[in-house]
Amino acid sequence: MPRIIRRLTLLCTLALILPVILLACGSDAPSATPASDEARPTPKTPLANTSPETDREALVALYNATDGPNWANNENWLSGDPIGEWYGVRTDDNGRVTWLFLYENRLSGEIPAELGNLANLTQMALSGNELSGAIPSELSNLSNLEGLSLSDNELSGEIPSELGQLSNLESLVLSDNELRGCVPSSLQDRLIMAFSDLGGLPFCGAEPAPTTIELA
Repeated sequence: MPRIIRRLTLLCTLALILPVILLACGSDAPSATPASDEARPTPKTPLANTSPETDREALVALYNATDGPNWANNENWLSGDPIGEWYGVRTDDNGRVTWLFLYENRLSGEIPAELGNLANLTQMALSGNELSGAIPSELSNLSNLEGLSLSDNELSGEIPSELGQLSNLESLVLSDNELRGCVPSSLQDRLIMAFSDLGGLPFCGAEPAPTTIELA
């Protein structure tokens, strides 16, 4: 009898973990140590009333706001091709934008608020351009965003406190801008600092570093 019980227990355990193993084997993502539920919050439900068409509209707004005709590479942008074939854009199986990489691509102008409608976006890298103005608070709508890189631009003003709502954000790169103020303290326990660079900006509410006193 004990042997039968042990076999039943083993079968039940395999039945529980087999779907997880199959899911991991079928994933396109690079292998990594899985994060716990506490370390990696569950993605929120995407914004209502968004679709591949609203994603296209957001990308068109970015193109128009940042001098798209003079980008270093604007291949397929504003064409009738699927947006997943536009330079620097990656989409999922449903045609929703998941990655936006336009690093050092001569974008010039302000980041449009419409980017906050890219509900499925997980990674956005706009570093190394000539973006100016403030970081739009609408980026806080990107509930699935895991990485945001805006370094080496001409962004100014304070970091929107609303960015503290980005519950899945792990990497934030803001260095080499003209930003001031502080980073929302709610991000302090979420960011992986090895992959982040806040440009010397403190977390809101953090105690200032002690002043060094030179003795005569």
